[in-house]
Amino acid sequence: MKKLLSLLIAIAFSVLTVTAQHQHAHHNTVKLSGTIFERDNSDSIPLEYAVIALPDYGMSTASRIGGYYEFSGVPKGKTLLTITYVGKLPVEKTVNLTANTVLDFTLENENFRIKEVTVTAQASKAGQSTSSIIGRTAMDHMQATSLSDVMSLLPGQLSTEPNLSAAKTANIRGSGSMNSLGTAIIRDGAPLSNNANLSTINPTIAGKTTATGGGVSATTGIDMRTVSTDNIESIEVIRGIPSVEHGDLTSGAVIINSKAGREPLRITAKANPKVYMGSIGTGFLLGENRGALNVNADYAHNTNDPVESYRTYQRISARTMYSKELWRNFNSNTSFNFYYGKDARDLNPDDEASKRASRGEEYNFNLNTNGTWNINKGWLKSLRYVVSGTYALKKSFHQEMMVSNNTPYSMTTTDGTVLSNFAGQDIFDAEGNKITNFSDIDKDKFSYKLPANYFSRYNIDSREVNVFAKVVGTLFKQTGMVNNRILFGADFRTDGNVGHGKIWDPTAPPEREVTSANGSYRPRDYSDIPFINQVGVFAEENFTWQLGLRELRLQAGVRYDHASEVGGIVSPRFNGSFELIPNKLWIRGGYGVTAKMPTLLYLHPEQAYFEYKNLDEIGSSKIPEEEQLFITTTKVYDVSNKNLKIASNRKAEAGIDMKLGQMTFSVTAFREQLKNGYSLNKTLDTFMPFMWDEYKRNADGQLELKSSNSVLSSWFTPDNCINYTSKGIEFDFNFGRIEKINTSISLNGLYIRDKSNNSSYTFYEPNNDKTADKRTDVAIYAPGTLHSYSDRFSTALRVTHNIPSIGFVVTLTAQTVWKDANWGKYGNDTIPIGYLSLQDAKPVFFEEGLFNTVQDVKDAGLNHLLKTNVAHPLEVKESYSPYFCFNINVTKEIGDMMRVSFFANNMFRSYPRHESKRYPGSFVLLNNRFYFGIELALTL
Repeated sequence: MKKLLSLLIAIAFSVLTVTAQHQHAHHNTVKLSGTIFERDNSDSIPLEYAVIALPDYGMSTASRIGGYYEFSGVPKGKTLLTITYVGKLPVEKTVNLTANTVLDFTLENENFRIKEVTVTAQASKAGQSTSSIIGRTAMDHMQATSLSDVMSLLPGQLSTEPNLSAAKTANIRGSGSMNSLGTAIIRDGAPLSNNANLSTINPTIAGKTTATGGGVSATTGIDMRTVSTDNIESIEVIRGIPSVEHGDLTSGAVIINSKAGREPLRITAKANPKVYMGSIGTGFLLGENRGALNVNADYAHNTNDPVESYRTYQRISARTMYSKELWRNFNSNTSFNFYYGKDARDLNPDDEASKRASRGEEYNFNLNTNGTWNINKGWLKSLRYVVSGTYALKKSFHQEMMVSNNTPYSMTTTDGTVLSNFAGQDIFDAEGNKITNFSDIDKDKFSYKLPANYFSRYNIDSREVNVFAKVVGTLFKQTGMVNNRILFGADFRTDGNVGHGKIWDPTAPPEREVTSANGSYRPRDYSDIPFINQVGVFAEENFTWQLGLRELRLQAGVRYDHASEVGGIVSPRFNGSFELIPNKLWIRGGYGVTAKMPTLLYLHPEQAYFEYKNLDEIGSSKIPEEEQLFITTTKVYDVSNKNLKIASNRKAEAGIDMKLGQMTFSVTAFREQLKNGYSLNKTLDTFMPFMWDEYKRNADGQLELKSSNSVLSSWFTPDNCINYTSKGIEFDFNFGRIEKINTSISLNGLYIRDKSNNSSYTFYEPNNDKTADKRTDVAIYAPGTLHSYSDRFSTALRVTHNIPSIGFVVTLTAQTVWKDANWGKYGNDTIPIGYLSLQDAKPVFFEEGLFNTVQDVKDAGLNHLLKTNVAHPLEVKESYSPYFCFNINVTKEIGDMMRVSFFANNMFRSYPRHESKRYPGSFVLLNNRFYFGIELALTL
C-alpha cells in the first residue's frame, strides 16, 4: 500500500504542475484545423463524427457539423495524424506543423474496389511493440463467424473450421489453460471477464473444471464464440509487451473496436456445413447536435455434426452504440450489448437407456460508456474514461441415468455429523453409547444408500457480475527535439457471483467421482461468496528524441495491482526502438512483467465433502426392511489456500524491422517465463486423517464396534504449481503489391518451443479405493517429475490477387507445418522420497540416498509405496513430417449493393496419415477436413 500511495502522490503532483507550465509552452504550439469529407460518387460531402487523433501527443477529437475539426495548442514539429470512421479507409499521415495549419481530408469507402485492399493481418508499425491489426475487409473476406476465426491470421496460428461447435479460447505465443486465462479480451476499452465463472460440478473432489452443459471452463479465458465479428470495425492483437495501461493479463491482449457512427444498412447471410448465420446493422445521425446511433444484431445456429443433430449451439447478439460530442472537446460512446448463447445436447433418440442430456444457456447484458475530454491546458492534454458493467445469467443442467452406484449420501453439510436413515432418531450401541451425532439444524435430515441405478439431474444457476472503471490522463511536454508523453491513471474492477449455485434433488445427487475415495458432493449457493476487488494504478513515460533524421523511442512504465486476498504486485514494462537507417531500418526490444489475479474459483473454492459408511444393512435378508439401518459420518474440509500467490509472466523480445519501397520485413525473437500459474492440485496439506468406525450387530441384535481404522481424506486445492516457458522467433514479411499482375504477397510464420511442468509433489494412494482396514500410507514422489516439451514451426504464404474495377479479390493461402513434435522428460517417479502417515497425515521424508533402486524399497518392506505399471510414454518423441494445407478465399462485389464471398479450407483434401511412434498401430490424421462456406451481403 505504501507503493500505491507514493505513486498516487506522484501522479497528483504532476497534474498540479500543469497550469504553471501553460504560459511557458504556449509560444511553441500551433493550431491545426480542417474539414473531413467523404466520397459520394464523384462528390465530396462533409462527414461528422470522424475521429481525428494525434497519438504522439495523446490528443483526439471528432469532426462536428460540416465535418469541421480543430486542435489548439499542438506542439510544433513532425507528428502522426490518424483519421478513422466506420466503413471508411483509415488515414495515417505524418505532418510537419511549423505554423497554424489547415488540412482537409476526404475519406474513401473501405470495400473491395480499392487498389490496395487489405485482407490479411497488418503488422504493427516499425519500431513498436509486436502486435497485429485486423481490419473489416479481412474479416469479411474470410467470413469469420466469431472472434476465434480471425486469430488464424496471426503468425504461427493455423486455420481451423469456422464453426461454433465447442468453446474456443485465445492463446498467444503458447497454449494451455493459463495462456488463455492470461489473454485479455478488451472491447471498447473494458475487459470481458470470466473471473466469476463457477459453472462446474466437481473441482475440489476430482480437480476437474469442465463447464456443466457446455461453454468455457471456469479456469480458462473468454469463450470467443460469444463475440460476433459483424459489429466489429477492427481488432488489434498485442503479442509483445503491452502498455502498463493494460492489467490483469499475462499472455497478451485482443483489443476490439466496435462500429460507431453512420453507415449504410447492411444485411448478411452466411452458411457452411455446420453454421447458418445472418446479421443486420446500420448507423444513422439523429439530427443536428443529437449524435449518431449505430445498431446491429445477428443470429447463428450451429449443428455440431450432421449425424448428431441433437447437439447444437445457438447465438443471438445485439448492440446499440450512441456517439455524441457532449460538449466542446468532450466526445463519448455509450453502448448496450446483449448476448444469448445456448449449448444443447438433447436426448439422443438412439440412446434412450442413458437419458443423457445437457444444456447451458447464457443471457449476457453489458452497458459500456467511454470517452475522451481534450483539455489541452499546458502539459495536460486529455483525460479518457471507461465505465462498464456486465450481468451474465448462466443456467445449465445435466441429466443421466447413473449406473453401478450403491454409494452413501447424506444431506448434512456440517462437519462430523453422523446421521442414520431415520431422520432425527439417535442410534446407540450395545453399551448405550450414542453413535449418531447431529445438531438441531440437521434433525430433519438423514443419510441413505443410493440405488445401483437411478436418474439424476443437477442444475447450476450462475449470475456473474463484473464492473470495470478506468481513467487515464495524458501529459505532454516538448523540449527542443525531445517529446515527453506521460500516461497516468487508475482502474478498478470487481467480479462476483450472485447466483443460487448448484442445485439438485438430495435423493438423486450427481454421480460420485470414482477416483476420490469416499468423496461426495453438496449443493452450494454462490451468493454467499465474497466479490473479488482489484485496484490498479499506473504511470508511463513515452519518450521520443529526434536525432537528425533518426528517431529514438522509449516507453517505460510501472503498474501496481492490488487484489482481494492475495495482495499486490508491481509490474514494470519497457519498450524501445531506434531508427538505424532513416525510414528503412529499425531495431527494437522490450522487457516487462505481466500479472493475472486469481479468479473466484481459485480464491474461494468450495469445501470438500466425504461420506464414510458406519453401518450398511440395506438389502440384508436377515433384518426386517423396516429395521434396516444405514449410518454415515460426514467430514467437511476447507480447501482454500491462504498462501496463494499472483501468477506472473516475464516477457522479453528483440526485433528488427525493415522497409524497402513497398516491402516491409519484421522479425521478432521472444522469451516468456510464467511462474506461479494456477491449477487445482494435491499438496502436503490436502490430506487429513479420520478415524473410521464401522459397526455390526451382535448375537443379541445390538450394535457393537466392528473396527476402527485411520484413513486419509484427500482433496484438490488451488495451487501455484504451473510453470511455463516459451521461446521462439516470429516473422511477418509483406512483399507489397506487384502492379503489373495486381497481386500482393505476404509470408508470416512462427517457430516456438514450449516447456511446462507441474512443480508439486506427486502422491500415490495405492489402496484408497479399498476397505478401511486395507488402507496404507500415501507415497510421496519428487516434485516436478515430468517436464513436457513441444516444438513447432509453421508458415503461411498468402497470395492476393484483386481487380479493383470489378471488386474482385481472391486469396490463396499455403499453410505449412514444417516441424511438429512433442515429448517429455521424466525425473524420479519410481522411487518414493517419503510418505504421508496413515495415522496423522504428517509427511515422513527418507534420508537422501537411502533408497537408490526399487529393490531397496522392497527390501525395506515398503512395497505398498511403489507404483504399479509405471509407464513413460512421453519419452518417445512424437514428431510429424511436414504437411501442407491450401485454402482459398474469394470475394466479388456485384454492383454497389451486393457482395458474395466464398471460402474452401484444405481445398485439395490433403489428409496425411501418421502412425504414432509412441503407440504403434494407432494413427493420427493431420490437417482439418475439407470445409467450405459462402456469404451474401447486401448494402442499402
